[in-house]
Amino acid sequence: MSVDLARLDLLMARMQALGIRELDVTEGDTRIHLCRDVETASPFVPVAPAEAETSAVSKPVARTIMAGMHGQFYTAPEPGALPFVRPGQDVVAGQPLYVLEVMKTITRVEAEYPCTVLEILCKNGETVAPGTPLFTVEPLHA
Repeated sequence: MSVDLARLDLLMARMQALGIRELDVTEGDTRIHLCRDVETASPFVPVAPAEAETSAVSKPVARTIMAGMHGQFYTAPEPGALPFVRPGQDVVAGQPLYVLEVMKTITRVEAEYPCTVLEILCKNGETVAPGTPLFTVEPLHA
């Protein structure tokens, strides 16, 4: 099997332009699996700056979870299934929040920390870009 370096370069450039971290392409008996190890900022961004500590107990600051790449945003693992999360629901670190479909590849995105989902900001099936606000959450402190 010969490797088409021009095609690989094109696929890698497209992955970088779209913010895709992993791509798997199969054509006939040829399979190409590409992974990018990129340093990116966490998609969890504070909504408002933290207020100065005025007491021993402070209220957590709401945060916005942003899309990390281009794709179709879905709230459930498949059509007709219950959504991963709903507003008002507490989630644990590692619990699925949503899936993103990019070039027929499904990426499941999980909570990075325990939190309460305050609001879902995107509609199911909506096309998103990097930085699109998806959820407003409030971190839970143990």
